[in-house]
Formats: sequence, C-alpha cells, structure tokens
Amino acid sequence: MEHTDNFLDNTKISAYKDCPRKYFLRHVLSWRGTGTALPLVFGSSWHAAMDVVWTHFKNLPQPELIQGAMAAFAAKWEEEGLSYNLDAQQLEAFTPRIPQVAEEMLHSYIETRFSILQGCTLLSVEGPFAVPLPDLSKSWYVGRLDKVIEYQGQKIIIEHKTTTEYKKDGGFKSAYLEGWYSDSQVKGYQYGGALYYPGLQQVWVDAALVHKTVHDAFRFVPIAHSFPMLKEWIEDTEAWIKQMQQDEHKFRAAGDRLTAGVFRKNENSCFGKFGQCPYLDICRTTPDPSILTEPPEGYIVERWSPFETLGIEKILTGEQTT
Repeated sequence: MEHTDNFLDNTKISAYKDCPRKYFLRHVLSWRGTGTALPLVFGSSWHAAMDVVWTHFKNLPQPELIQGAMAAFAAKWEEEGLSYNLDAQQLEAFTPRIPQVAEEMLHSYIETRFSILQGCTLLSVEGPFAVPLPDLSKSWYVGRLDKVIEYQGQKIIIEHKTTTEYKKDGGFKSAYLEGWYSDSQVKGYQYGGALYYPGLQQVWVDAALVHKTVHDAFRFVPIAHSFPMLKEWIEDTEAWIKQMQQDEHKFRAAGDRLTAGVFRKNENSCFGKFGQCPYLDICRTTPDPSILTEPPEGYIVERWSPFETLGIEKILTGEQTT
C-alpha cells in the first residue's frame, strides 16, 4: 500500500451513488459549505462521548465517567463551531439535538449497556482499516471502526448511530432499524473488520434515540451478512467505483470541463434525511460549475482526506491500529 494508491471510503462512494454531481463538487472540485449539519454535529459529539464511556467504564466511577464523556462531547461540539451554552433561541431551534439531552441520554445509556460494558473486552477504539478491492488495481476500501469488542466468545464491531426517528410507543421507527440490514457501510465494515480480526462475523449498530423527553431508548441492531452477500457488496461497490472513475477520466480528457452525461445530477436526491443537499444552490444556478474559477460565496476549498480523517496514515507507517 502506497500514498499514491486509490483510497475510497463510504463517504466518497455514497456521495457518488447519491448524486454524481454532488460527488463532483465535493470530491473533484473539493468544495464544501461552511458549517456542518446539526444532526452530524450531534452525532460526532455523541461518538466522542462514547469513546470515553467504552474506554474508561471499568476504571472510572460513574460520576467521573459521565463528566469525562460530556467534556469530550463539548469539545467536539465546540470544534464544529457551536456554543456549548446555547441561548434561548438556539435551544428552541436545536432541540432535541442539544448537550443537555445528550447528558440525560448518557445516564440511561450506561445503565442500559452496563452488562455488556462490564463483560466485554475492548479490542479497538476508532481503529482505521484499509482492505483491498479484488478487481481494482491499487484500490482500497478504507474506514474507521467505532469499537471492536470481544463478548461471550465473539468478536463484534460496534457502530454508534443517533437518530430522531421516534414512534409513539417510546421506541424507534421500524423502517430506521430495518434499514441497517441493507446498509452499504455496515456490509463494508463487516468485510473490512473480518480481515483485521479473524473470526469476526457481526456488526452491532448501537442506535441511540435523540428525543426531547425520551432519553432511555437504545437498541443494538445485530447484523451478520453471509459470504455471498458480502461478495455481492464487493462486486457492486467495484462497479460503482469503475463508473466514478470513468466520469473522472472523461472530465480530465475534456480539459477539466463537464460534458454531457458526465457527473450527472440526480434531482431526486436534492432533499434527504439531513435536509436539503448542501450543494443545491449551486445546482440551481450553475449548469457547469467547472467553469468557475473559485467556489461560490458560502463555500470553501477543503480536500477530503481519509489519511487525516480516518487515520489511514497509521496503517501506512506500520503503527498499531488496535
């Protein structure tokens, strides 16, 4: 594996599958909007809190554990440009995705997960991986596993997810839970994780409900795909990557200009679970953004780097990943 190889993560592949034009703007032109969607800010902050909970559960009293987890939540929250001490207007606009709700959730989370936290062996926290794509030369599927644990003789990937998909009985909407069984990231992480941890066969999606008043709804969604299903995922992923590479080749061959049929817009994906696409204003006003000499107002140039974001550099330099 070398720095010049092709490294592809779920973020890049999903962007192309979602909308080739969105992929082009983010990963070819390297444009992104200034700011991060609130669901992503809360989710990444919750991840930071989970790192503290799973790492220090056995060596910290619960009050200190919660204090440390909330400190990690606050640090990530403020890193994304939000104030930890929200004013009345922000509280109204952001609820339930606010730090106060997160703290209430943490108390219930530790109680709900007590037996697993107590009984598991933690093998890895935020461990990067890079695994080959068999039919693509010098191409690697990369990612970062939230947690890998050994529990009751099984090696399991834990992936933390937050959602506001609530139903009135106090639980999760069934469509949200069932959706993980066909999720591309889960399949890719099972494939990648199994090559790093022999015998690993399961991914547990650690779903946490974010709600104004319900703070104790958590659900593990255990997923174990068979080998034929993972083989299908590999073949399908490689087909998408080949299509992506064809678009990039045509774009470069045309002198870094969009031509008919290259990086097409998928106008059915302009609005999704996180609201409108961050590039919608560009697509509404600019038929060919490749002719612009700089990103429009409200956007900056920031290259997506799995080396920095996922820690792939650790693998290249031979550092331990567990």
